Amino acid sequence: MVICGEGKQLGSWNPYTAPALKYVGPSGDKEVWALPGVLAEVTPGMPFKFVCLGHNGIPRWEENRPNRFWSGEEASYLFDLPSPRKAKGEGQELDVVWGDNWLVDIDPLEFPGAIFHAFNWKFADVQKKAAMIAALGFDAVQLSPAQKSIPGDQWWTRYQPVKYEEVHGLGNEQELRNCCKACEKVGLLVFGDLVFNHMQVVASCDEWRKAQQDAGLLEILQRRLSQKLGPTFSRDDFEWPWYPLEGEDWDGPKRMEGWGCGEWSELKGGSAKVVSVHSAHMEKLKNCGVSGFRFDAAKHMRPEHISHYVDKADVYAYGEVLSIDPAMQREYTDGVSLTTGEQFPTTDFLLGAWLRRFIEVGPHAVDFEHHDWVKHLIDVEMKRPSELPEKLGTVEKGQMSAPVLSRNSIRFARNHDTVYNDVPFYGLGGWSQGSAQVAAAWLLAAHDGSILLLAEDVKRSMMIKEALAYRKALRGVIEGLAPEQRQTIRTEIRVMESEEGGRPLTICVACRVDAGPENR
Repeated sequence: MVICGEGKQLGSWNPYTAPALKYVGPSGDKEVWALPGVLAEVTPGMPFKFVCLGHNGIPRWEENRPNRFWSGEEASYLFDLPSPRKAKGEGQELDVVWGDNWLVDIDPLEFPGAIFHAFNWKFADVQKKAAMIAALGFDAVQLSPAQKSIPGDQWWTRYQPVKYEEVHGLGNEQELRNCCKACEKVGLLVFGDLVFNHMQVVASCDEWRKAQQDAGLLEILQRRLSQKLGPTFSRDDFEWPWYPLEGEDWDGPKRMEGWGCGEWSELKGGSAKVVSVHSAHMEKLKNCGVSGFRFDAAKHMRPEHISHYVDKADVYAYGEVLSIDPAMQREYTDGVSLTTGEQFPTTDFLLGAWLRRFIEVGPHAVDFEHHDWVKHLIDVEMKRPSELPEKLGTVEKGQMSAPVLSRNSIRFARNHDTVYNDVPFYGLGGWSQGSAQVAAAWLLAAHDGSILLLAEDVKRSMMIKEALAYRKALRGVIEGLAPEQRQTIRTEIRVMESEEGGRPLTICVACRVDAGPENR
């Protein structure tokens, strides 16, 4: 058991560097844990949570409650203390501009408003729950990868493909058809998850590294690659020379051809055989009823290669670009050509990071020029020396802007990368459930974007269910507008701050449209 929180002394939300608690013994029907020593630099009010590290090293967070707050008292007082912060008076109001004015306005009905992430669900289970999912207000369901993968029930096994010609793992081809029919019957789109960047791990990074100096070992490993992934693919269908993506290389110039973690069997993107096999897989899924796609690990694929798949499929698609860097995101939003002429939707990780700090710490925590703040976050993530940039002072002026990537970006408070991976990503891991609910409700209340929600978060939160109902009603109003009016919709956000600063007291989100003499 560890105590993990915001400050460096509490691991900076990384449970693997957080201080461990020592088990003291039972006390009635409870257990007593103690924190040896004193953490001098932990200030009162600092948010934290208790995390259980299992034997397999996977952290289990306190996700059924909001953050705890450091009291500065003895550890025994921490469990039942409310937050030391108490709002005084009404405070001041802050307007939050929802995205820069250069963002291209598009019809919100051209993309799904809310996507239910049936993460690692069997197709038969999605079929059974389709009516319930639609009734909650969702427009689409996102499935986990459908191709044959390495055996195992762990979620990450679905992301190590073995064979694209076969639907396998979460159900067979007929079960996928039944799932899609049930979803279509209640008006739900079905999105497939495409793992086209890489295939099964056949050797460790250390083995591949040693093989670069040992021709005999390299031959053994390349032969193993052909044996495990043949006869469809052979060694010639993968990227050579081998190059490991580690550290800064994950986002560096070699990220599109390098082998992830030095282990992911990196396919040769754009080659005729690879494109042919992948296109056949997409066509198989479409024939089963799949009506859209997510491209996994899109930032490790070249935009022109994704363009080929998207153009040929001629259905809705988006890319997982796992980065908070807007410049990298624009390589794909602008670089993947769509026949509609619109921007290619990608995952808005920066907005998620911004929302977390805004809600859990307060507006002052994000009162920076976005470019400078992103550079600082990346430096910290890469363990480079970095200091917070100079504050803009926009909070005192009563207005600041949110870093919305695009009007059709894929948005979330939590997704499977930030919840199930054991690496803290720009502070997005370990959200308090309360703050994550507020962030999800905020996203759902805006008029734009496609909001991706994990099934477990929807199940737990009445706030999210109510926000889904609101978004469904909002899109009903939008349907009644003329097409040209839909592009004039704007989201207005007003926040009430406490006089003493810190987390906001209230967040009000409203949508307006230019509709003649009066706005609606």
